[in-house]
Amino acid sequence: MTYARSRLWLGITGVGSVVTLATFSLVSGLPNRLLSVEPTSFGRELIQLASVAALFVLWLLPLDFLGGFWLPKRFRKSDESLGSWLAGYGPAVLAQSFLFVLFGNLILQLSQALGSVGAVLAISSGVLLCLLIRNLWILQRQVNSETSAKTLLVATAMIQPWGIFVPHTVVVSHRDIGFTGGIIGLGKRAKIIIPERWLSFPPEQLATAIARRAMAINSGSYSRGLAIAFMWNIVGFMSCALLPGAGLTSVAGLVMTICGFTVWSFLGLLLLPTVSRNGSLKIDQLLVQQGTPAELISQTAFQLDQLQDGEPERPAFIEAIFHPVPNVSSRNGSDPIKGLAAWNVARTTLFLSWACMGFLSRSVHCNVGRPELWAMLPTD
Repeated sequence: MTYARSRLWLGITGVGSVVTLATFSLVSGLPNRLLSVEPTSFGRELIQLASVAALFVLWLLPLDFLGGFWLPKRFRKSDESLGSWLAGYGPAVLAQSFLFVLFGNLILQLSQALGSVGAVLAISSGVLLCLLIRNLWILQRQVNSETSAKTLLVATAMIQPWGIFVPHTVVVSHRDIGFTGGIIGLGKRAKIIIPERWLSFPPEQLATAIARRAMAINSGSYSRGLAIAFMWNIVGFMSCALLPGAGLTSVAGLVMTICGFTVWSFLGLLLLPTVSRNGSLKIDQLLVQQGTPAELISQTAFQLDQLQDGEPERPAFIEAIFHPVPNVSSRNGSDPIKGLAAWNVARTTLFLSWACMGFLSRSVHCNVGRPELWAMLPTD
């Protein structure tokens, strides 16, 4: 049993158990028997939403321990003590639970006042707040050192012959070996986020990693992924509000909607990874067209994979369902891309689902128990 397969089974257990519980609640109508079925006082609604969030925390607690502390320790991916892990995990759980209750209450209040329009406004506001909080959290970790500046300068100089415009690149500190950074912002304000650990890569591999994200921005794949993620969540949530027993104006109806949305998010876990993989492979092709050696792309992908699960090859059916980042053996930059392509859309969808109290957002194999990867899930 490898680290990759251990995490995969853990993710299957987490996602499977949450989806099963949500489906049972949806079919049995359990929330309508336990929670308020009509609008009630603000305080009562707040307490009930907090109880639902607390149940979610307790349900995932054993899996969080295994995924965040025990497995990384067992496979020597981390030397963190239990106390150190708890010091990072505890505040992160409280912060996410607070936001879940905040977003749930915002949906309730605006739906009671404005109907479906209010719910759309609430979810849209929640998405913007999620992005703002994440971006501020990331930028607070910025590393401003002479070493990082020189390393980025060398890497950027190596990209220039490929004719790729490189947006502002920020190096951030982190604790989790699997933290990959990503992209934040939009348009001219888009920024590439690079983990401090990546500064130890060979210069040409660091340059390739940065060039990939620059290409994701320049080609529109990044913004397309954001748009699809937003629409997937908001369309799915509003559709689930139409299910029998579901609604937006009472706690019971809202929780029924959230249970339906959990099943909808599970559908996204099955369909959207293909779109993400297409996005990554399309970027590989664009880089090759710009003059980046295909071998260098594969070497960089292997380097990044070693910081993740260390699984450069995997069966096609496992990759199709569980992995939005292509395995190393598929990164040849030449195979034709079929279907929709959007960079990191699958895992961006999970993060943006916070605004809908998305219970699968930190239940998947890549981030269960790893707080640094809840708001910025691993990508390539």
